[in-house]
Amino acid sequence: MSGAYNILVISDLHLGEDLNPSASVESARDLALAERHLVAFLAYYTRRRVDGLPWRLVINGDMLDLLTICLFPHDNPQVAWTVLDQDERRHGLGRRVDASCAKIDAVIDRHGDFVRASARFLAAGNRFDIVCGNHDAELHWEDVQKRFRQGVTRVWRGMPEAGRPNAPSGAELEARIGFHSWFFYEPGVAWIEHGHQYDECCCFEYNLNPVDADGRFLVTNVDTAGMRYLTNMVPEVAPHGSEEWSMAGYLRLVFDSGMRSGWQMGRGYAAATYKLLREWRASRSVRDGRKRRERHVERLRALSETTPLTEAKLRALSGLQRRPVITSLRRLLQVLMLDKLVLWIVVGLMLTGAYLLLPLGLALIVGACMVVAGVGIGEWLGRGRQVDPELPLDLVPERILDLVDARFVIFGHTHNPVARPLSKNRWYFNTGTWMPSGKPGLLRSFTHVIVQHQPSGPVASLCQWRDGASRAFTPDGSLTLAPSPTIDDPDTASGALSVSGDALSPPDKVAAPAA
Repeated sequence: MSGAYNILVISDLHLGEDLNPSASVESARDLALAERHLVAFLAYYTRRRVDGLPWRLVINGDMLDLLTICLFPHDNPQVAWTVLDQDERRHGLGRRVDASCAKIDAVIDRHGDFVRASARFLAAGNRFDIVCGNHDAELHWEDVQKRFRQGVTRVWRGMPEAGRPNAPSGAELEARIGFHSWFFYEPGVAWIEHGHQYDECCCFEYNLNPVDADGRFLVTNVDTAGMRYLTNMVPEVAPHGSEEWSMAGYLRLVFDSGMRSGWQMGRGYAAATYKLLREWRASRSVRDGRKRRERHVERLRALSETTPLTEAKLRALSGLQRRPVITSLRRLLQVLMLDKLVLWIVVGLMLTGAYLLLPLGLALIVGACMVVAGVGIGEWLGRGRQVDPELPLDLVPERILDLVDARFVIFGHTHNPVARPLSKNRWYFNTGTWMPSGKPGLLRSFTHVIVQHQPSGPVASLCQWRDGASRAFTPDGSLTLAPSPTIDDPDTASGALSVSGDALSPPDKVAAPAA
């Protein structure tokens, strides 16, 4: 029911990112810091409500980093794994249901503090609504969703609070956890989705059916291949932001890392390239494409029966999404920089030929011209390589709001917090990331959006969790403290505080005012 909950939106938690053989001490430390702040955040809003309304926590994608978690059959010997090929023996189990359930169990065990805080939050009458991202697209499968719910209730049953009078049952907690393969939508208020479907390196051709024709594995895109064959195997390659490097940047990293790591990077790049070229070829199969599209359309039609959006409207919204790189050989070659690689191989062969066939003086002149021409052609080829997702995400919110009744569009995915006004007193927010490591750094992490229902209409604020509370966050990097909370409940010893609406509203620069 609209207005029955105030809304908290966070995204890109990447829990489980350290469950990987190449995870560094630094990444484990950063993830532990993120979890501590997340537990404090959940505890804070478990005890506090605005105007008596419970909270709906929308975790807007990449709650779990199932893409980065690397499991091998020997990690779970009690499971009768069906290892399909040498690829899974070398690079870990693929993105399929049984492996994904095992990864869920591993995250539950590793991040028990988060799970216990989540159980308390749910037991207090609040909700979780979990939107699938590109790093946890496995949550598309109902069996994987069920495994997460069961993990939360298993932990809850072992907590002292579960034995108190009138404590909710495990089944009641499970009922308060919802999953959304595409978006969360509250009419008149907010359209919330992760945003990876507007990033051609991370999106799926059929977002409601992101699996192969047999339904066994998630489709491999550039994001998946890069993580699986390069980042997961080579500690020197950062899991966030390295996709934006130039060829010179990668070559510098190879040179600086030494022969062994350089060889690993080269082998990983070759494996990712081979897999993506095979995926491009598979995408051209008319029969397989028809099967995948039919399942997508069936689920889109079923979605129209459970949301206040018609099938035609959902088709129009789906049409705003980008086509994956793997469906275009030209774009795939650009993103993998194979076009530049081929260019410089050709230039090298021509330089060798000039040196062997021409007089030395003429060979030097011709060689210099070839190098200059190669640099110019390389610059021209580089203009078509668009891997930064921020621009596509910035362009689409207005178009979404032309199709749905909402005041706010809220994305995640880019790790860059954004609060930007749109036309007709509407706003685009990006929740950024909860992770302090890598891009965009500690000072721009722990960001989230708060949507409050007020008599004049919904109000949204971009905030940062800092000093034990949600503080106003300004996208230019400056931080402004929100007013101190108003304590309405005299029982302060129990921590049962009620925060007034004004206490969570940042300045007009960031807050989206009511209409």
